[in-house]
Amino acid sequence: MFHLAKNDYFVVMYRLMMYLYNCLKNDQQVDLSKITSSYLGINERYFQYILTNLVNDGYLMADSTYEDMNGLHVMESIMISPKGIAYLHENSTIAKVKSSVKGLSDIIGNVTPL
Repeated sequence: MFHLAKNDYFVVMYRLMMYLYNCLKNDQQVDLSKITSSYLGINERYFQYILTNLVNDGYLMADSTYEDMNGLHVMESIMISPKGIAYLHENSTIAKVKSSVKGLSDIIGNVTPL
């Protein structure tokens, strides 16, 4: 059976993208306190690495973050991109994450999975 740790790159990626997708679908404001390293249970460097790659790979809209001398910051307008939505639906690794995660609501909060 395929198991991933709660802090695995693809699990964190799924949590972030699924949360943003559900906010978009349900016309809900993004709670920025849920888009933090501490909320996700990972270190700040790893968090910034994941966010940077989600934006650079086109899974989040380009204006979702900004960077200054203090590091990367999440904008209130953070949003999943159409490419990110397609990734959630079509990617085989993400499908494995969805099937391997036990207690999905414990990991991603009260977010409806695909």
